[in-house]
Amino acid sequence: MNFRRLAATGLLLAGQLSLHPGMAQDASPSQRAAWTTSRFSGTPDPVLPYTTVNAFPGLSFQRCIDLAALPGSDRLLVAEQGGKFYSFENRLDAAEKELLVDLKKEIKGLNHVYSFTFHPDFLTNRLIYICYIKGNEEPDGTHIASFRINPTDPPTLDVKSEKTILTFLSGGHNGCCLKFGPRDGYLYISTGDGAGPNPPDSRRAGQDVSNLLSSILRIDVDQSDAQRNYRIPADNPFVGKPGVREEIWAYGFRNPWRMSFDLGSGDLWVGDVGWELWEMLDRVEKGGNYGWSIMEGNQPANPGWARGPTPILPPTIEHSHDESSSITDGLTYQGNRLPELRGHHIYSDYDTGKFWAFEYLDGKVQQLREIADTTHRVVGFGTDPAGEFFFLDHIGGTIGQLVPHPQAGQVNRGFPHKLSQSGLYRSTAAHQLAEGVVRYSIQASPWEDGATGERFIAVPGRKSIRTVGKKWKFPPGTVLGKTLSLERVPGQESSRRRIETQLLVHDGVGWDSYSYAWNEQQDDAELVEAIGREQKLPPWKSPGSERIGAGKTPSPNPAHWHFGSRAECQRCHNRWSGPVLGFRPEQLNHVSTALQTAGPAGENQLALLARIGLLEQAPPSASSLVNPRDQESPLDARARSYLDVNCAPCHRMHAGGAVLSKMQADLALEKTDMVGTLPSQGNFAMPAGRVIAPGDPFRSVLYYRMAKTGSGRMPHIGSREVDRHGLALMQNWIEQLPRDWEKNLAGVPAAKANRKHQEKLLQMVTRSNDPEASVTAIQQMLQSTSGALLLMSSIDKGELPEERSSSVIAQAIGHESSVIRELFERYLPPEKRVKKLGSVVDVDKLLRRPGEAERGRELFFNHSTILCRNCHQVEGRGTAVGPDLSTIGKKMNKRQLLESILEPSRVIEPRFTVHAVETVEGRVLSGIVASRNPEKIVLRLPGGQLKSIPMQQVEQIQPQRKSMMPELLLRDITAAQAADLIEFLGQLK
Repeated sequence: MNFRRLAATGLLLAGQLSLHPGMAQDASPSQRAAWTTSRFSGTPDPVLPYTTVNAFPGLSFQRCIDLAALPGSDRLLVAEQGGKFYSFENRLDAAEKELLVDLKKEIKGLNHVYSFTFHPDFLTNRLIYICYIKGNEEPDGTHIASFRINPTDPPTLDVKSEKTILTFLSGGHNGCCLKFGPRDGYLYISTGDGAGPNPPDSRRAGQDVSNLLSSILRIDVDQSDAQRNYRIPADNPFVGKPGVREEIWAYGFRNPWRMSFDLGSGDLWVGDVGWELWEMLDRVEKGGNYGWSIMEGNQPANPGWARGPTPILPPTIEHSHDESSSITDGLTYQGNRLPELRGHHIYSDYDTGKFWAFEYLDGKVQQLREIADTTHRVVGFGTDPAGEFFFLDHIGGTIGQLVPHPQAGQVNRGFPHKLSQSGLYRSTAAHQLAEGVVRYSIQASPWEDGATGERFIAVPGRKSIRTVGKKWKFPPGTVLGKTLSLERVPGQESSRRRIETQLLVHDGVGWDSYSYAWNEQQDDAELVEAIGREQKLPPWKSPGSERIGAGKTPSPNPAHWHFGSRAECQRCHNRWSGPVLGFRPEQLNHVSTALQTAGPAGENQLALLARIGLLEQAPPSASSLVNPRDQESPLDARARSYLDVNCAPCHRMHAGGAVLSKMQADLALEKTDMVGTLPSQGNFAMPAGRVIAPGDPFRSVLYYRMAKTGSGRMPHIGSREVDRHGLALMQNWIEQLPRDWEKNLAGVPAAKANRKHQEKLLQMVTRSNDPEASVTAIQQMLQSTSGALLLMSSIDKGELPEERSSSVIAQAIGHESSVIRELFERYLPPEKRVKKLGSVVDVDKLLRRPGEAERGRELFFNHSTILCRNCHQVEGRGTAVGPDLSTIGKKMNKRQLLESILEPSRVIEPRFTVHAVETVEGRVLSGIVASRNPEKIVLRLPGGQLKSIPMQQVEQIQPQRKSMMPELLLRDITAAQAADLIEFLGQLK
């Protein structure tokens, strides 16, 4: 499999610098040693069952866009996006293509062609239906028109026969796939939301059924009426509904790119291109609402927006942006060339080139699997008269076919399964790099649980990296690497032990990523399996770590090390989300001692890399990040650099983050949508909470997420322990941000008054000679998130006496709210923390574990931590907040039950969406809306209590993307208990 990702960034590993063995002291470009020992060919994973061939090697096209068989002949017809249509004979040796028509020449203002289809009675009426685009942002810019094809040899198209059937808005997402229903003979047309990528659904078209956007339309083109060149079938779902366009068959799509009918079952399948997180494939039902842009698949996107007239349906299949970025629907295969795939639905992805297949039986997707991993830009599928299918490579301009891979299932034994076999090292035991492998360093390191890293790059031969502004072109075979090390005793370099080496290998299109785990002897490292690994670490201890006060906390070294899966690392780096994280101008623009060469004193690393020929040329100018721990650098630059390397990989446009705050350092702060912005993923019960509340870190969600452990902590990828230094940096930076930057003052006065009250309580905790009064003050502060954050900060700064710090931690660890508990769990050494399943659960292993239903029933109703009964009922027992689970075992199998508990926010029924209500006094209440009218809103709170709030006291109502059911609900129970609970739920039928 091909996984594209970038290894995490890191600092230079001190104490291991040496002259690069491939560099002479006078290092000129011609003297840079060539690296010729790359062994990263192919993949270490089992070969997928299919590969691709060029079906017509004698033909090529310019941005081909659609293909179909010309009825009544053995010719295929291909449309190019620019407007040309070609036909050619369906033969492997076809070398000639005949022009059917050039619509760009014939139709004034035509920009693009998107699709075409033939009338079911083509042999009689010779009609072809074409979707073409004229202009941008034009109300009638998208045209659906019919034309006649002349029965000549080769065929030609009669442009004068054009009859416009339908028009709608052009621009942004047009959708525009055309298919005739095999059973009803009606024309189905897909339409997008008419908007650009961001902001999402700017026209709010997704749920607006008063226009034709974001829909699948169904019309009868064989009939017409006084107003239209078509009629609306009487059985369309919204016929007679006021305010609804009756052409709509289904709606709630973002950009439905390609659709197909299963000729056997009649099912309509649509691929819908997602936004930030998910790509969807939908089996479309009559009148179906597929959620955009209330939802992106099963993920809430804008839950507070107005909804359409029918309930939101979940996608049939969805893929995360780990493996898909622009889905292309295919077809249900009915041919004979690949008999093992007959009856399977096959589809692909434009960005990743992956192909998947599945069967749809008894109303369920069966055996969904990846069948090929290619570099094609798959934009569409088509079939010949025999039902054999082809796919179109939009950029390559070729027509391809899947064929069985001759090495299917085999493992590439020549791939380096040990780091010593990679060709990157002269000696792994001595950690000496091979000739031609160049060390480099970066300015700003992300937080990786206290690990430091040394970096290197290997470019094949003496090739150079082409630099065109920020877009750098890496030669195929380039390897970027980083070795992460931890100190057994923090601060003692001699105690460092290598843990992991992460590699990025450029395959000519994107980056393949691999991790190697170092052995205990430190003389080699072995390849980590594709799914990643959890590895227990020795009990490394820091002197004084048992002390809590005076700024002392236990060593950040984790008890376990998480080796990310190859797909997991794709979350930060893929081909569509931006440049590599470490090897970029902002990180390289400084004087470095990582590479020692003879040259000008204080030579900039970018200039040095250009001088030795690794870079084609140094960028003419480059901004620079700073080391967040460099106290000599300006506070603002340090904070922005910290956010850039830790947060911006996800929190930037198109990078897959569900939050629209953008955190790259080169963006003006006022354009980041951080300061004063309401959090879209919940405010953790902080009154007047903001992503960043200027001047007040203790109501800043960003600060809280950095301070906590467990679910929802940030940075989300690459670390599990809290970065105490980074947290202090954020606190200092937020405190000095001008308070007048906060424009939305809802609840702020009350929050400021609450802050003053909390500070008075803190003084009592710190200075009171009355232990009882101190305990009471701690209890009061722990009743609010902001008060808990203030206590936590005081412990970190060493402002509390040690016995008071211990009292705070003891009370907080036993707190009933995980929002409070997870701020203080880090103060316990790993061996004293609650034994739990952890943030990574091996689902298959847990499902193999036998469970006892009666013990599971006891857990459900009586366990003090998971508290299922507080929100769910079973057979009349419990509280009706969330869904009744009395028959949940009939709806879900055990795997689905476990996954729904591990990821409760993946699928949220709209009626169970949590809403946060903020009052004019600054209070925040979260719950499910039980009722709402102009006079009051009634929330059903966790535990089932109803809270009525007069609307005149409501400042704002904010729908939340998160389920009321907490993530990692099983974290505080054993694997045996989890198995018992799943067994109990599975028997509820």
